Amino acid sequence: MNTMTVPGWLHKKPGKRTIQIGLILTLFFQLSVLSIEYLGSVLPIWTGEEIILKTEPVDPRSLFRGNFVRLNYEINRIPTEPQTEFKMGSLIYVSLVEINGIWQFDTFNTAKPKMGTYIRGRVRRVDSGTVRVEYGIEAFFMPKEKALKVQNEMGGQAQVRVFVAPNGKARAVGFKCLGDACL
Repeated sequence: MNTMTVPGWLHKKPGKRTIQIGLILTLFFQLSVLSIEYLGSVLPIWTGEEIILKTEPVDPRSLFRGNFVRLNYEINRIPTEPQTEFKMGSLIYVSLVEINGIWQFDTFNTAKPKMGTYIRGRVRRVDSGTVRVEYGIEAFFMPKEKALKVQNEMGGQAQVRVFVAPNGKARAVGFKCLGDACL
C-alpha cells in the first residue's frame, strides 16, 4: 500500500493576514516590473544626447502594433569584412560622427567605446559583407492617415530625432518630414 505524506502546513487554510501579505507582494512586484520598463524607455530621453539620423520609411501598418512607420536607417546595414564572424543577437556598438547636422556611421565594435557618441544595437542578420543591426528605434508610431501619407510621399526622405543615453541605448522621439507628408 502506497501512502503519501503531505506536510502539515499544506492542510491549513491561509489566514487573512497571509492573504493580505500575498496580495501586497503581488501588487508590489507588478508595480516594480512596470516601473522598470518605464524607466528603461525614458532613461535615454532624460540622460541622452540628441542626434538626427537619416532614415527611409518603409512600412506603415501592423495588425497587432497599430499604425506606425517602420524606419530603415543607414546604420542598420553595416559593411564588414567577409571573414568577420558575429553571433546572432550579440551586442554591437556603432560609433557615430556628425556631418552637416546628420549623424552617420563611423566605426563599429563589439566592446563599448570609451568616448564619443555611439549607439548600441543587436545583430539580427549576417550576410556576406554586411551585418544587419537593430537599435530599438526602427518603428515610430503615428496616426493611421499620417503613417500612410508618410509612406506614400516620403520616398526615402526623412530624418528622426533620437536620444542616445551614455550606455548607447537609444529612443526615437521625433520624426522630421522633408516634404508635405507630415503637414
